[in-house]
Formats: sequence, C-alpha cells, structure tokens
Amino acid sequence: MHTATSFVLTLMVLGYAVVSGLVNRWYVAPALIFVGLGMLFGPFGFDLLAAGPGTDGYTLLAQLALTVILFNQAAKLDPAKVLRRGHVTFRLLVIGIPLTLVLGTLTAAVLLPVLPWWEAVCLAAIVAPTEVALIDALLEDSRVPERVRNALSVESGFYDGFALAVLLAALALASAHTDQHPGGWAWSVVRTELVSLVIGAAVGLLGAALIAWSRRRDWMSETWAQLATLAVALICFEFGERVHASGFVAAFTGGLAFAIVARRTNSQLSTQVSDATAQLLELMVFAMFGAFAVIDAWQHISWRVVLFCVVAVFGVRMVAVLVALIRTNLTGYSRVFIGWFGPRGIGTVVLGLLVIERGDIEHADLLTQAGVIAVTLSLVVHSVTAPLGIRRYGARTRTAA
Repeated sequence: MHTATSFVLTLMVLGYAVVSGLVNRWYVAPALIFVGLGMLFGPFGFDLLAAGPGTDGYTLLAQLALTVILFNQAAKLDPAKVLRRGHVTFRLLVIGIPLTLVLGTLTAAVLLPVLPWWEAVCLAAIVAPTEVALIDALLEDSRVPERVRNALSVESGFYDGFALAVLLAALALASAHTDQHPGGWAWSVVRTELVSLVIGAAVGLLGAALIAWSRRRDWMSETWAQLATLAVALICFEFGERVHASGFVAAFTGGLAFAIVARRTNSQLSTQVSDATAQLLELMVFAMFGAFAVIDAWQHISWRVVLFCVVAVFGVRMVAVLVALIRTNLTGYSRVFIGWFGPRGIGTVVLGLLVIERGDIEHADLLTQAGVIAVTLSLVVHSVTAPLGIRRYGARTRTAA
C-alpha cells in the first residue's frame, strides 16, 4: 500500500478512536463514517488515498476482515442458548435465506431485464448477505431481546456461505467459457457448505482445546492466547479455501466450535485482540470503498438500479423474514425488527469483488455497481433507524419476545 495512503488511514483510525464511544451511543455504523472519510480523502476529494494496480490487494484485505468478523461473531455466541432457542434461527436459515435469494432474483429479472437469468441470480446473491455486526451497539443493547440478537447474529454468519455457494453456481452456469460442465454446480454447493462446516468445526475445536490446554499449564500468556485465537480464525479460512470450499463458512463454524470448547472447559478465551483486528481491517476496507467505489457508482447509476437496491435491501428481506417466521412465538415487532435490520456490508463487497475477478460476466459492471449502491443505502438507512428501532423495545416487548 502506498506510504501516504497508509499514513492517512492511520490518522483516520486515530481520529475515529477519539470519538468512538460517542459514535457508539448514536448507533451509527463506524463503516459509514469511514466511507465518508474515504470519499473526502479519495481521488474525488483531497486525493490523498491511492490504490495499487488491480483489486488483488483490496480483495485480500476484505477477505481477511470478513473472516475475522465471522469467527468473532460466532465465538461470542452461547451455543446452548442458540440450540435451545434455535427454532427461529433454523427457520431464518432454511426458509428465509433461500426465499430472499429467490425473491431477489425475480426482482432483478423484472427491474433489470438486460440481465440474463443466471446473472440475476448472481446479483441477488451479492446483495443478500447481512452483517449485523456493522452496528455493534445493536448487538450489545440489552433492550433488544437476546433471542433476537442471537438470531440476527447466527443468520448473518451463515449468510455469506449460502450466498457464496449460490454465486459460484450461478457463475458456472452464466459462463460457458469457464465451466464446460455446469452440472457440477450441485456438488459445488454441497462441498461449499458441508465440507466447510466439517473443516471449521475441526480446526475450531482443535485450536480452542490447544489454547485452553496451554493456558491451564500457564505456558501461554493472555496476550499470546488472544493472538492464537486470531490465528485459529485465519487457519479456518485458509483450510476452507485450500479444498475449494468456503473459508467464510469454515471461519464462522470454527468460531462456534471455539465457543463450545471455551464454555465446556470454563476457559477464558478472549477475542479482544481479534475483535480489534477485525474492526481495523473492516474500517480500512470501507475507507477505500468510499474513496474509489461510492462516488463513481452513484455518478453513473440508473434509476432502475437504485430501485432494485431499495426493493432488495428493504423489501425483499422483510417479506422473506416475515414468511420464515410465520407460526413462531415471536412478537410482531420482533419479526419486523429482524426483517428490517439486515445491514449489507463487507459480505456484499467481497462477493462483488469475486464477480470482478471472474472477468467474463457480460454485465459485471452493473452487478458490482448495484452492490455498491446497496451497501451505501444500507449503511445510511440502517444507521439512521437503529436508535428508533431499539427504543421501541420496552420491558413489555422484551418479555413477550
């Protein structure tokens, strides 16, 4: 990365750190602030940020950020509570996610008729993944029922794997140049999900057990235990990618396995260092996103793309979630809350980068442009509405949910 760019990004981090507590009380997504700073200091502003040739470096940065985010998100869950209250989560995963992808594809086909069907599937997959961790205060606020927070967190973690599997299958069928046997997509889906689950569980269990064992013997300091936790997250991703599965699904599953070991061994396996690393990487990703993607995308946008993004982000998800949660014992407000708060973030960025790297999709520019619009709309609208949505939760709502 260019020296001046590194310096400016470092100053951004320091400046944000000074006011981070205040921002957290406002429920503003930190990513939104860094997108704005990126726009200010990027080539459309003061031109103090520079990008190297190609997107390889940026893609790697985004992948690392998403990996650590997913691992940490899962490591903070209580698996026993997730299983005990898993009916809602199960319906979101099994009904909500597929329905979102189907409705998103139909929306793309209607509003963007220039897209072939399989490119419409690609677009639906790109804009579908949620990242509720974008608004940390939402997951930390006790006014939101724990059951709702857990459901949002688990759904967000698995969304990237589902969307990635669908995207890869659609890419295979959309391009005869890169896949002479498109029927193999079914095995790709199975491998992406199941193999990733096995790898993540194995690495997470082994890594957590090893760290806990070393800590019990006082062979490892707290600082090194936290660094080792970060290493486990990255190893999950690397193993998943090496067998051509999903490193992201492996990372999230590894985090769940890590949490199970930590609770069963009563080990204090902290994720403080990996939390800080994840946030640092993510904010740098969004600063560069704001500098080089946002203004360019909005300058050349059509009303059809904007309408698609609005419907996909705020309408399609709401319908899919409400259908998925039929016959559950959640209150009506809790169902609407889950349906509304599905912020789009780094998962959409990573999937959009995968389309760019594919290079032979006819409307790749339109797909990535829609991804940029979806993320920026989501960051703004979900940040603005988060305080109101959380305040609506009173004592009666918490008890009923």
